[in-house]
Amino acid sequence: MKDLNKMRERYLKDAVPVRLGNIASEILRLSGWLKDARMDAAAMKQVRMIAWLLEWSGDTGRPELADMQRELCRWRRMGIPRDERMPYVLRAREMSEQILNLSGLLGITETIRH
Repeated sequence: MKDLNKMRERYLKDAVPVRLGNIASEILRLSGWLKDARMDAAAMKQVRMIAWLLEWSGDTGRPELADMQRELCRWRRMGIPRDERMPYVLRAREMSEQILNLSGLLGITETIRH
């Protein structure tokens, strides 16, 4: 994994909605990797990276993010059985959508379209 300090500095330069949008995107990518059983190592690295992003988002004051971080850390610690992946895929998609809604970016795109 890249230098965490550099990643953190770069991540924190963005506004909170952008940061949350990035997390939502990373979690959505994770859901695809979980669906593809060949991506086990990459998926677990992705879980670790997302956990760091959620950690660095503590300044948002959103307890949901801390809960998601703990959940993802449990996934990584316990592993995700190959024959039971679909619940994890669906949960990752749910998390992604929830974070995207928290970001407020969806409302911005609606404003731009009109």
